[in-house]
Amino acid sequence: MKKKTIIILLILTLAIYASNINVQITAEENDYRPTSLELSPHGPIEITSDSDFEVFPGTGTEVDPYVIEGYNITTTSYEGISITGTTKYFIVSNCYVDAEENGISIEYVADGTATVISNTCSNNLIGIELVASDSSTIANNTCCNNIGDGIYLHISGSATVANNTCNNNDFGIHLGSSGSATVANNTCNNNVRDGICLWSSIFCVVTYNLLQENERYGVYLRSGSDINLIHHNTFVDNNLGGTSQAYDDSTNNFWYNSVTQEGNYWSDWSGTGSYSIDGSANSVDLYPLEEPVIVEYPQIVLLTLLLSIVPLILTRTISKRTKKK
Repeated sequence: MKKKTIIILLILTLAIYASNINVQITAEENDYRPTSLELSPHGPIEITSDSDFEVFPGTGTEVDPYVIEGYNITTTSYEGISITGTTKYFIVSNCYVDAEENGISIEYVADGTATVISNTCSNNLIGIELVASDSSTIANNTCCNNIGDGIYLHISGSATVANNTCNNNDFGIHLGSSGSATVANNTCNNNVRDGICLWSSIFCVVTYNLLQENERYGVYLRSGSDINLIHHNTFVDNNLGGTSQAYDDSTNNFWYNSVTQEGNYWSDWSGTGSYSIDGSANSVDLYPLEEPVIVEYPQIVLLTLLLSIVPLILTRTISKRTKKK
């Protein structure tokens, strides 16, 4: 890879993660979620064009997005809130959604226009679904007791999935073909399969998540999920009775931060040496942490991401050059 290409990649990566700082801080400061009884009852919301937004507050610009907020949508309809094919900026906030299939579904919207924050999605097939909608933000939501995924992203790159609680689903957070995502500060406990699962998703950062008592793995990297960073997560009692709390079936993934030489906390780590990850990749966490990770300041998380992504790209570049020789 040429030097110019490396520099461009570094600049783009730093810009992506720097832009997420305000999102994480906002999610920390606005963690109130009203109960369904405190919200206004509302029927299913379906938006298929920009003009459909006009019944809601806002003008659809980046500084004044349309706002769908404060509704209790309990319905037997296929979807509670469905937004498809729009170009305007919008926020879905502080809603309770219980639908037959998808609680909140966002598909094929313009890059960076979608923000889904502080909602509760329960008893759906999928709590929040994002399809072909790059650079979206899903933050501070509670997606519990869904039959399928708590949060599901498909073909939606450069997304921020932060500060969500995804418990008692099939998968907690599930990414498919959604590279360059940040999955940070989430709680994924007691899910039937995995806390966080990636398939065909590269250049993602999975960090500062609590993954506890998931029946299968805390983090599962399926085939095609290469060049990802997984560090500073807390793994507690996942895959009980198994040999590892995580699984890696891909290549060139890093289960530690090579700059700080810090990996993840594993409740079943022996206390010495590395920690082995199940899967064909034969991955290891070279630097297991002795204590669970406690997140206090979102800025520190983002600084860690900035530091860790640089060696990831450089390592990948060096690996390619070595193969050519």
